[in-house]
Amino acid sequence: MKNIFLAAAILSSGCAGMFGGKDEATVDFEKETSANEARVKEDRVRSALAQLETSLSDYTKTEKKKPIPAKLELLVPKYIAAIPTLDLPVCGHESNKVEVYSPEILRDGAIDGSRLRATGHWGYVFTSERIVIFVDCLKPSLRGVPWYQERGVY
Repeated sequence: MKNIFLAAAILSSGCAGMFGGKDEATVDFEKETSANEARVKEDRVRSALAQLETSLSDYTKTEKKKPIPAKLELLVPKYIAAIPTLDLPVCGHESNKVEVYSPEILRDGAIDGSRLRATGHWGYVFTSERIVIFVDCLKPSLRGVPWYQERGVY
């Protein structure tokens, strides 16, 4: 009688379920869920990047006589409540740290990826003509663009 119940349990749950494996539908669901989570995280990072860019824009419009802030933390709390958390597992651990770079990483006004340390933090560089906030990561986003080239405002 026990063998009948065991056979019924195996048939109703599928052999893979009884023996620790996953059926194809479960694997597909997990892949899709993981891909959706990655898209959500990337969207959050782009939104945070846009917040930082807007805060800096507000600062430069309001504080015309003051120099460009040497650190993004100087925008807190007047222009932004806090430095947003950067959560991109492909680039490193969750962090709200900012890596300040010297202007030498700019080539024709754009970030030269070969000069980055790829810390997985926010990146910040400025000159008297240009301010750039970026994700200090060489790996590509789901769009196929290296993270340091992604922009928050389109």
